[in-house]
Amino acid sequence: MRRVLIVGANGQLAFDLIKIFSNDYEIIKAVHDDFDVADKIATENFIKNYTPDIVINTAAYHKTEECELNPEKSFAVNAMGAFNVAKATKKVNAKVIFISTDYVFDGSKEFFTEGDIPNPLNVYGASKLAGENLTKIVNENYYIIRTSWLYGVHKSGKGNNFVTLMLEKAKNGENIKVINDQFGSPTYTYDLALKIKELIDKNISSGIYHITNSGSCSWYEFARKIFELSNLKPNLERIKSEDNPSKIKRPKYSVLVSENLKKQRIENLRPWQEALSDFMLEYNRK
Repeated sequence: MRRVLIVGANGQLAFDLIKIFSNDYEIIKAVHDDFDVADKIATENFIKNYTPDIVINTAAYHKTEECELNPEKSFAVNAMGAFNVAKATKKVNAKVIFISTDYVFDGSKEFFTEGDIPNPLNVYGASKLAGENLTKIVNENYYIIRTSWLYGVHKSGKGNNFVTLMLEKAKNGENIKVINDQFGSPTYTYDLALKIKELIDKNISSGIYHITNSGSCSWYEFARKIFELSNLKPNLERIKSEDNPSKIKRPKYSVLVSENLKKQRIENLRPWQEALSDFMLEYNRK
């Protein structure tokens, strides 16, 4: 049985990866207490000790506003951490999978394919793009998975995702204001995990792959659908980005479209509305 090491094993995507891979693979879990990806020696020793066949690197510093204030930490984890994991993985002749982001793009057009040139607007996006490039440099046996607007049933150390935050605010009776002029593709971590396993099972070519649920919406449209599916009717107001000043620049459009999946005859994920509906059923069972 092949061994999969999941780095960042306490995150919401990792939770679904562990669930989906566990039937067909031996799972090795690693959290920050096991090793810090920014520590080259510790990373190398851990991976050498367990000799996995596949390493999925979900570890990230992704609190975007904190990244802006702390670029050293952002690059230590998202760039050099990616380098350390990819290099250690190469030394045991294993495949590395690096989870990246829509924030590598500037939002200057309505959607982005794998062939578009990245141009990040903020430190988080720049650090993840550096992580992509360093991964490719040191381990030619790689998948770089760009995704966006993730949500899942597992509550990670980051706290709420957008869906659970909206549900919490509604249940607390809060007035909710949501931006209506930033557009992306909400992605259910369970669906993303299934597709990552499919890429590995089919042993498709190394490369960059955009994987999100199909379709797109604004944050406001996303919130409205969450409340529709949950039968909640909070006071929901649409606002513009300028009405909610942020410490960082965010792309107006961050919709990811995959040409590379199509070339590999791999289907895209289902529409985001269907995925959200299934998530709500799973969430309400908890």
